[in-house]
Amino acid sequence: MGTLKNIVQLLEGNPGILKRNPDVLKRSPDTFQAVLNHTQRLEALNRTLRGCIPAPLNQHCQVANLRDNILILHADSSAWALKLRYSSRVLLQQLRQRGVPGLNAIEVKVRPHNAAIRRPEKIRHAHMSGKTAQLLDSIASDISDDRLKVALQRLARHGKDTNPR
Repeated sequence: MGTLKNIVQLLEGNPGILKRNPDVLKRSPDTFQAVLNHTQRLEALNRTLRGCIPAPLNQHCQVANLRDNILILHADSSAWALKLRYSSRVLLQQLRQRGVPGLNAIEVKVRPHNAAIRRPEKIRHAHMSGKTAQLLDSIASDISDDRLKVALQRLARHGKDTNPR
């Protein structure tokens, strides 16, 4: 029943699920039973996975999903994900030996533990003074390399713009 508790916590912790899918509560009990069965299978797979992976790696990954015979794992960081990817063939064999038949592949994704969803920060535009633009122009006029000269002149034009960004 811990699994049902997890589902309820997920729904309570993410009210957007109900906003995006208002009829989710009207679905048949069979749908919830299928979700419950899938969640229980994922929990069992997670326990098996942790038994196959040595510490400390087993504390930094978890089963995220099983879809089309592909086991999807989440790792806390790219470093742990890399270790998982390197050992995925051996891990696949161990899981098959421990009673998880039909697995075709393991896919590893990075998902930091308890990462808060962050909105992208507003892009700050750097401003160039007119004096800096003049300096860049004078440097460009003395340069013989055409590509560098054009690049410096283009950069200097940003400082000559009178409209602030």
